[in-house]
Amino acid sequence: MSSTIGRARPRLALVGVGSMGSNHARVIAEQHVADLAVIVDTDTARASRLAGLYGCEHSPDLSDAAGCDAAVLATPTRLHAEQARTLLEMNLPLLVEKPLTPSVVDTRLLVDLATEAGLPLMCGFVERFNPVVRTVLGLLEERPVHIVGLRHSPHTPRTTLSVTLDLLIHEIDCALLYAGGESPIKVRSAIGTLPQGVVSDAAGCLLTFESGTIATLSASRTAQHKVRWQTVDTPSVSYEIDLLRQNVTVYRHRSHELGGSLSYRAETLVEIPFVRHTGEPLALQLEHFVSLLDGRHDVEAERGRILAPHEVAAIVEAA
Repeated sequence: MSSTIGRARPRLALVGVGSMGSNHARVIAEQHVADLAVIVDTDTARASRLAGLYGCEHSPDLSDAAGCDAAVLATPTRLHAEQARTLLEMNLPLLVEKPLTPSVVDTRLLVDLATEAGLPLMCGFVERFNPVVRTVLGLLEERPVHIVGLRHSPHTPRTTLSVTLDLLIHEIDCALLYAGGESPIKVRSAIGTLPQGVVSDAAGCLLTFESGTIATLSASRTAQHKVRWQTVDTPSVSYEIDLLRQNVTVYRHRSHELGGSLSYRAETLVEIPFVRHTGEPLALQLEHFVSLLDGRHDVEAERGRILAPHEVAAIVEAA
């Protein structure tokens, strides 16, 4: 790994200038925790425009990332396996947009390659840095009994990525976090495709954990509006999480009773905890990546959190 000692900020190569790549370029420029040194993309016109905007070099050749301290890979998923391997073989720490690859075999190979080289490798599970997810993880004091995750969006006609790898994998990752990092012992799933579709546009799964926790997760690109919503139920508390509006509501059921004429009364305590909004999730993700480069966070632990969501997603895909 290239040393960042004596240099104020690490120099990053950004590979890929699609919509996510453009977002990464903006965040790198705004956060001032790293310098954008070169943008790599075969679309030279687009790369040139973006490089001009952020004052960096551009190139169509992946080998021109070699002079940097680390790289961010935001190309189409089908290219990740080959390009990530090339960048790791250049001895570059790497942040890869999720999924790491569309194949759990290739994902495992990349994790093993980074481990053998002692390189930081991070997958862009950006919801890990959503303030509301962090808030709930900080509040959880009991094992969850039931986790629910809904991630629904309108149809995306040009996508070539299954809804499992596009959307559901985020909910899988969050469920594993809420379950304390435990992997499920059973995965039941179903997928669906629109009549005109070529990849799945709806997927659902039920995860069962050895601890007794279950997670019911749903992803869809057939909705008419965007939904990013979760609940985490423990024996004494329910957390309702709106990922879009970034708020959390806590419910504590106190009592219920049947009155005269079969009337029913329930008493529930409702709390709105303070959510510390420390920044845009993508920016917090970048800061975490930089902290891996300078040793402020555990590189081995970060690599160790990559494979499990991909393994569960692969089982769902097999449905």
